[in-house]
Amino acid sequence: MPQPLNTSEDFLLAAKHAEIAALQQLQINCTLVTRVTELIHELQRERGLSNTYLVSDGQRFSQQRDDELKATGIAEVRFRDALTELNQSLQFPDSARLLSSIAFVIQCLEGLPALRQQVTARKISAKDNTLLFSRLISGLLTVVFEAADIADDPEVTRALVALFNFLQGKEYAGQERAMGLIGFTQGNFPNELQEKVRELKDAQARCFDIYTEFSTTIPKARWRQLESSEATTELDRLRRMIERYRSEDSLPTSISEVWYEVATRRIDEMQSIELDLTADLTSLCDEKIQIAEEDLRLHREHLKELAAVNEPPESPLALLPDGMLDSGRGITPGVNVKLARSISDLVQGQAERLQRISSELAEARQALDERKLIDKAKGLLIQSKGISEDEAYRHLRQAAMDSNKRMVEVAVNVISVAGMLSSG
Repeated sequence: MPQPLNTSEDFLLAAKHAEIAALQQLQINCTLVTRVTELIHELQRERGLSNTYLVSDGQRFSQQRDDELKATGIAEVRFRDALTELNQSLQFPDSARLLSSIAFVIQCLEGLPALRQQVTARKISAKDNTLLFSRLISGLLTVVFEAADIADDPEVTRALVALFNFLQGKEYAGQERAMGLIGFTQGNFPNELQEKVRELKDAQARCFDIYTEFSTTIPKARWRQLESSEATTELDRLRRMIERYRSEDSLPTSISEVWYEVATRRIDEMQSIELDLTADLTSLCDEKIQIAEEDLRLHREHLKELAAVNEPPESPLALLPDGMLDSGRGITPGVNVKLARSISDLVQGQAERLQRISSELAEARQALDERKLIDKAKGLLIQSKGISEDEAYRHLRQAAMDSNKRMVEVAVNVISVAGMLSSG
């Protein structure tokens, strides 16, 4: 049975123990995030191969798809293992949304075998296949988002925000590959498909801008290098071909293989950066736990040494100002002045550190808060206008462009107007 906390020393050390426990939970969450990124990558590859298989009427990528199903299965097992570890340790009081997003993902994974059977039998269109795979991947991205939202360490939160936006940008790149593959394989790009490819390109740019803002020097430099690479240059050339396409044009279907190869090369390079981001995240959590444990050890030793000092009692309570400690006013018998002064310094230092962390955390979470506002505004538009999520997003984007405002500002206006209408 644990001993009751009675002294300021007890509570000071207990606070450090709580900090370590929170970091350890954060480490487990980051392990889950790593497994999520692995599963997302394999699902993106499976989606691309499945679409080629479907659009080519089963003539292309059959064997590659079979090989990828095995890789996706391994990634799913690792993901579920991480869920088991999370379930055994979860301590965050604000984890309801994280758990709900995980429940959604598990439900989608349970429907995956049936979807694969439809693909094998060619009983589903490439468009519908893309939508169902994208729905699952979107759920997995939400897991990363929620893990970032409940993180209470500013550096880890910044790393998670950078990773989330990179993953989101990579997913838009995967969807662009899928949409472009459909158009090139069928030899034409109807207006709707052209617009979708353009939107996905713009969406990537937004995500990678936020990633660049929150990322550290080396991953940021790697992204800039990728953006100037041969694969990106070739992809931009094919993108311009899509933009210039007109209904009377004729596209050779063989371009589909070039598009897939170029887009895949770029996405695989993204995965290399992604692996560095998750490795850096793991190292950051390990480092913070080591620092916190060392701080705890030093605190404990320091307090122990001071408590052993044999000197006349001269001090009142630990938190009295230095002037009162030095003057001897308000002296309480039996209090060690060095111990009292040391505890005062430790408590004051901890309070200042928590204040600094709180400010840094608020700054790091700004991007997450803005996404929540945009999502809320999209939900209101979907409900009030009876439109799709993509249409709601286009509505917000167009309104932002027309008013020369940031999208989050438009989202705030939508939410405000909806609130006034509902209260009226």
